[in-house]
Amino acid sequence: MRRGEIILLSMVLGLCSCEKQEQAAPYTGKSKHWNQQEVPISLQCAACHPKEFEQWAGSDHAWAWRQVNAALDSEPFHGQSIKAHGEELHFRTDRQGVLWLRDAAGGQEFQVHSVLGRRPLVQYLVKGKDGGLHTPSAAWDTEKREWFDVFTGDERLTREGLAERQTGDWGHWLGRGMNWNSQCAWCHMTEFRKGYNQDTDTYHSVWKEPGVSCIQCHPLATQVDAQNGCLADTATRKLTSKQIHDNCATCHARREELDDTFRAGDAFDEHFRLELPLIAGIFHPNGMQHDEDYCETGLRLSKMGQAGVTCIDCHDPHSAELKLPQEDNSLCLRCHATGTVVNGTPAPVIEMKTHTPCPTNSTGGRCVECHMPTSPYMARDPRRDHSFNAPDAQLSIELGIPNACTMCHRDKSNEWAAEHITRIYPGTLLNATRPRTRAIAAAMQGKATADELLRILQQEQNPTWRACILEHLAGLPRTPAIMNAARTCAQSSHAMERAAAAQLLGAESSTMIGDKSRLVRRAVAWQNTGWLYQHQQQPDVHKVLEEQLATAMHQADQPTGAMQLAMLMRAAGHHAEAEKQYKRAIQLDSGSPVAYMDYAVFLAGMNRPAEALAQMLTCAGKAPQNALVQYRLGLILAECGYVPEAIRALQKALRLQPEYRDAQQALKQLLPSQFPTN
Repeated sequence: MRRGEIILLSMVLGLCSCEKQEQAAPYTGKSKHWNQQEVPISLQCAACHPKEFEQWAGSDHAWAWRQVNAALDSEPFHGQSIKAHGEELHFRTDRQGVLWLRDAAGGQEFQVHSVLGRRPLVQYLVKGKDGGLHTPSAAWDTEKREWFDVFTGDERLTREGLAERQTGDWGHWLGRGMNWNSQCAWCHMTEFRKGYNQDTDTYHSVWKEPGVSCIQCHPLATQVDAQNGCLADTATRKLTSKQIHDNCATCHARREELDDTFRAGDAFDEHFRLELPLIAGIFHPNGMQHDEDYCETGLRLSKMGQAGVTCIDCHDPHSAELKLPQEDNSLCLRCHATGTVVNGTPAPVIEMKTHTPCPTNSTGGRCVECHMPTSPYMARDPRRDHSFNAPDAQLSIELGIPNACTMCHRDKSNEWAAEHITRIYPGTLLNATRPRTRAIAAAMQGKATADELLRILQQEQNPTWRACILEHLAGLPRTPAIMNAARTCAQSSHAMERAAAAQLLGAESSTMIGDKSRLVRRAVAWQNTGWLYQHQQQPDVHKVLEEQLATAMHQADQPTGAMQLAMLMRAAGHHAEAEKQYKRAIQLDSGSPVAYMDYAVFLAGMNRPAEALAQMLTCAGKAPQNALVQYRLGLILAECGYVPEAIRALQKALRLQPEYRDAQQALKQLLPSQFPTN
């Protein structure tokens, strides 16, 4: 290619005409990318960094989203069909090569728009009536070459006593819970912006490049570097390992998205709220993955995460492959055979011949098989746990937590494994973590005591576990001991711990409104919404209100966002707008009891008890075994004068949760003779 052609190409691609850049030959190689012409900015990067580009082009990041390809997609759409979660889906290709999906129950046919992933499963996206993309309840297994139901083993359905996700349900494949723009796209596209319009309830999303490309981790500078022609922001070329890790965590974490403004170099906790082991069915009480949990929570809860081990300690940042093999343990023993010090913490030295009872050349002789066992996501996608727990069969017996021993030796019992673990590892370190796991398990079931949780809080050194314990304490009556513990934790250097402490402190946390962390300020704000509007002229308070409203607006396409907007509007005195948002929340998730209950509380506060009762009756019908719902129903029934019915509702709340003190107090007022005072 002649020099003049290079300059012309550079101008077309948006490059500056600095001397060194004119001399750089454009990338002309052929990579493993599905269509490298679709990533023109990354191709510019490849001109100077061909090795890194080629490593990336063959990675799952590069294939996170792609266009339909006849060679790759013909088999799944060759007249196949499947029954998945009550839906009968048919797949075909027309004479023009266009792929179609037909929903037999709804009688609708959808043209396939694009594709997610490549192995071990592929999902196909179609446009919904909201203008967004949706993925059906079936995915293509690339190994078995068959369609399968991605909701197989869906524990949410089991917990709620449902056979399948119903049409109109938030979690139905055409519902808002399976909307790609809201639920998936930020992690499948580069510089994605959701573009949701609340007035029309539609999406108008945009992105810079498909997949997770170079500029998601190396954002573009406002102008090209005059010295070397680099397109990337110079600040992102000098990131710390922690900053790089936080960038990875934005996608490899189960989290709440507070906004879409994260940029490589930012702190994860300023833009996301990490999910912790708080309710059953999401995480196991020892921090192991249970649902589709990704990596970050487990890693933060682990000793390795606490010591500062990051993604790029084990994974190549461009290919995402492991830096060393795991099969011969060389990856793990790089640190654990040498006692490598990470942030001042030496890795425990492991002698494999004495550390494991399994033959060193067997599957069980691999570190990852015991400390990072796999669990299937979406029914058929095995992923490794990153909490690095040691297998504990005793807790499998007590709490049903999986252990690597019987996950491998499927013909053996947990009792067999427990006996072997106790015999081989006498005085095991498991004894140090078991009290915490048992306490968290009890808290998940609403059975933990304050003394038990405070005791493990005092012993715990990991700030992420401390935040988890504090959040569980927030579900108990505030005692002086709990409040004192929260005041101490409010001084922590870790944002998650301070944010959890703020939830416990309630109105007292208003003194933390100027905290340097947005995560903490957000927690303070939700405890003091009314106070904020009374003091909104103060600069710190005004800033927090703007942040709260921005998050609520960002999440407005989901019922949680509508609920947040409703609470903010109510606190601001905009009652008509608040009611509109409560109704939107119900419309977005008509199967959930939460929106009905909160709307009922709002109506009761507006002195509309009859309407409040109607909402609570609907709510109780959707969650008949929920103690809080029965308690709220009892209060509103009593307010409306239906005392016998109120008593029955409160009694049911106490049957469901015998230690429910608020329900006890309410019932005591209605039946004082049954609660004699001493």
